[in-house]
Amino acid sequence: MLSLVPSYAALCAAQAATVATAKPGTGPGLSPGRGWIAALVPALALGVGIGVIRGVSEGPHTLALLGAVATPALAAAGPRRAPAALGLWLVAWLAHGLLAQAAAVALIAMAAVRIATVAAALVPAWSLELGLVALVVLDVVLVWGTPQAGPATTALHRAALPSAAGHPIPRLQDATFGSATMGWLDLLAPPLLGVVVRARLAAALATGLAAGAWGLLLAVTSTVPATVPVLAGLLASRLYR
Repeated sequence: MLSLVPSYAALCAAQAATVATAKPGTGPGLSPGRGWIAALVPALALGVGIGVIRGVSEGPHTLALLGAVATPALAAAGPRRAPAALGLWLVAWLAHGLLAQAAAVALIAMAAVRIATVAAALVPAWSLELGLVALVVLDVVLVWGTPQAGPATTALHRAALPSAAGHPIPRLQDATFGSATMGWLDLLAPPLLGVVVRARLAAALATGLAAGAWGLLLAVTSTVPATVPVLAGLLASRLYR
């Protein structure tokens, strides 16, 4: 088992990579009312996810199955992405240990980038920026202000999945590498940042460095809200511009 420091550093690098690879775009200019509603979607997704896990008996298993099916489908969307996604899925399915985990994290990152790209085509940039801020605020409140996030994360992580051809299908309900685990939204927030900023490389570097520094809090707490570093990336992009 890989120790926590290199494990968490690898996931921080994945966050930075999704910022850099997500192509920026301009939304269609929704009406202000609809734009404000869209800004609440990321935070709403986090709240609903935790509510389903904690309040529905089969919630963790259902979300785990959803991740196992939807993640490779999203990652493979597009003729250029499909071969890479298929190869990563086979590695995550047939390999073991860190190699399988790395492939699973890459699949989640590809799927997150795809969602962010679609969001950029549907939602104006200001709405996505506000959505990121709202997501971070709710993440901090749920992780450190309530007793719900920790048990929900553990239940989802432990949810069992069926096997195929003697091998369990890839676990794609969260991003796990070695001794560290990040939630789906922890890898979705960075590419959402990437599609709204112009200085993507500066934002990616700031996000990665901030994520590593933020992870030092794991020395005094077992869980940290891992969406927070995207705010450093957003600030760095503003200052660079």
